[in-house]
Amino acid sequence: MPAFRRTLPIALLGAILPLHAQALDDALLLGEVKLPTVLSATRLKQSAAEVPGSMTVIDQQLIRASGARDVPELMRLVPGMMVGYSSGNVVNVNYHGTNITEARRMQVLVDGRSVYRPGLATVDWTDIPLAIEDIERIEVFRGPNTAAYGANALMGVINIVSSRPEFGQGSRIKVTRGNRGVSDVYASQGFSFAGSHARLSLFGKQDDGFDFDEDGADYRDGRRLDALNLLGTTNLNATQTLTWQLGAKEGTKQRANDYSEMAEPIDSSYEFDRQMYLQQSTDSDISAKDYFVQLNWKNDISPNHQIQVNTYAQHMERLSHMLACDSPIVFSPEMRELYLIGNVYTRRMNYILRNRAGVWADRDFYSNWLVNRDNLDPAYLPLVDSIVAQHNAIRNGPPTCFNLNENLRETRYEAEVQNTLQINDALRTVFGANLRYDQAKSETYFGGKVENSVGQLFGNLEYRLGERWLLHAGAMAEQDRLSGFSFSPRLAAHYFLAPAHSLRAVYSEAVRSPDMYENNAYWTYKPSNLTGAPTTGESYYALAKGPGDLEQEEMRSWELGYNGTFHRIGLHVDIKAFYDEIDNMISQPLQVVNFEPDNSSFAHFSGVEAQTDWRLTGQDRLRLTYAYVDFYASNRLDQRLTARNSGSAAWLRSWGGGIDTSLIYYGSDMLNERRFERLDGRIGKRFDIGRTSLELAANWQYRLDDEALTWSENLYDSPSQFYLTADFRF
Repeated sequence: MPAFRRTLPIALLGAILPLHAQALDDALLLGEVKLPTVLSATRLKQSAAEVPGSMTVIDQQLIRASGARDVPELMRLVPGMMVGYSSGNVVNVNYHGTNITEARRMQVLVDGRSVYRPGLATVDWTDIPLAIEDIERIEVFRGPNTAAYGANALMGVINIVSSRPEFGQGSRIKVTRGNRGVSDVYASQGFSFAGSHARLSLFGKQDDGFDFDEDGADYRDGRRLDALNLLGTTNLNATQTLTWQLGAKEGTKQRANDYSEMAEPIDSSYEFDRQMYLQQSTDSDISAKDYFVQLNWKNDISPNHQIQVNTYAQHMERLSHMLACDSPIVFSPEMRELYLIGNVYTRRMNYILRNRAGVWADRDFYSNWLVNRDNLDPAYLPLVDSIVAQHNAIRNGPPTCFNLNENLRETRYEAEVQNTLQINDALRTVFGANLRYDQAKSETYFGGKVENSVGQLFGNLEYRLGERWLLHAGAMAEQDRLSGFSFSPRLAAHYFLAPAHSLRAVYSEAVRSPDMYENNAYWTYKPSNLTGAPTTGESYYALAKGPGDLEQEEMRSWELGYNGTFHRIGLHVDIKAFYDEIDNMISQPLQVVNFEPDNSSFAHFSGVEAQTDWRLTGQDRLRLTYAYVDFYASNRLDQRLTARNSGSAAWLRSWGGGIDTSLIYYGSDMLNERRFERLDGRIGKRFDIGRTSLELAANWQYRLDDEALTWSENLYDSPSQFYLTADFRF
């Protein structure tokens, strides 16, 4: 029986324990209980039992014990979170799944700054310019949260919070080395001046990605990045604090040439095919650069009133150049004409030109197919014959070779003001406004520049009705220049069995705005340095043009849940049952050929999730998560990254003498039709000499399944990965 099924009874045991909350914690009714708080759910500081939804907090102890080098691997600790790999350097994280190649429906924040890219509606998880060593905690709101953070928080919000620089004074150097090309380095220096504390961090990461593809060939998907981050806080006076941060990152991601030839080389007896084999470029690596600067000003006017202003500017560049060779017909006016009649016909041209020895070489066969199967008007058959003749005429000569690029530059400016007010003992609120400007520039993807501006008004009200009831109401009104107006409400009610134990019911609505690429693409290749066979035109035949009138995706969500903390035994439990439905989904792949985005798709999700965190003793911590997701998606692409059963089980142990260990199991039964099970272990030993410390740690990951990771070409030559870390603080 797979290990993920064996964890199910343990997770269910965690679900039963809350039924005894009244018996265990009656004494808690006699006094106020101080509980850990979160900030990301409603923008109000709340205990876990007060949050109008489900929350997972990954703290520093978990981050360290996991041995994770990147944030996506930490997301495996979140119930219902699906982590998939397109390649060794392209990761997609989706709550409850949907499209495997895009992470379109979840807002990701770093200290309140969105790293959700406006142009391509995705997150470059391995390129976030924040070292994992500088993370204090990660707060994950599991469920729609457009009411607090606007469109794109459709299915959840991940808020990555940096550790405060005043707690990171001194020097630190950390080096990691392992198999699969793992080579990481991190260095930080904390310093203070004129009422300010600051931390400068420099870090680099490198690895080789997957070892080989499904054909046994070397998989070229490694990555390298170098980054810096400067974070500081300045106390302006007794009530005002300024937090400032800036960062920069540069790196490369290896990528195979993804140009798809219209006329693939198939017969080396032709000069065209021989030269195609020799001249085709083998890679189109991505050069990545990110820059940002951020300011946050807080004014605690009184213990019951705070004003906060947050603003930032960021710029992202993704540059990729490649050499391509093909038949000159890809630049012929006839090919563009056929494409505009219907892109299915240019797909058939691909069949015809690469199957000259098969049935598609027969003129009667492909003519009958195009007319009777693909409904081509017979009047256009001479156009097809003309294209075939153009290609045949150059078979004894060289192909046409040319340079092209997939460069994209994205810029964002955002400013937000937030007002938090405790009106009386029973009523408090937070409200504010946000303005954002987005720009995406690409000659390839957009034919130039696309701009958008967004304005938001948001608010959340929390009212205590006696000792037992807590009511929430929140909403976001948003005006998007490209997508129009939207209004996203949320209503929730909590009933407290005890101060640390609550039952909740939540209803929320959320939206996701189409990104610039989905709605405003004008994607076609603009070649340069054409050589070889002459062309009859200069424009590439394929043109992916966004419809410009896509509607927002809409989600409605219902949730029933329980959250409780058993202080006497150190146990925290959260359980939820949910039903979510998404309409107007945009599920089509975003590609230059067959680009047909629309709002025709929908999906329904229902199920249960549970997480338990048990600090069993002062030395032991046990943590279990489980999610069961039953789903239906009208588009097959949205059924690829949802596991019905998934979860994790972790045991963290401090043995004394500076020795710590952790053992973590991750499992899911179906990620792109593939099972995933892995066991991670870590052992660390800390040596303290005065104010100086050195920690040596060994990290090990072992795959318990024999599947490729997400896609069939994502393969390793060994189920084991290991790396060693030396962390020196002084």
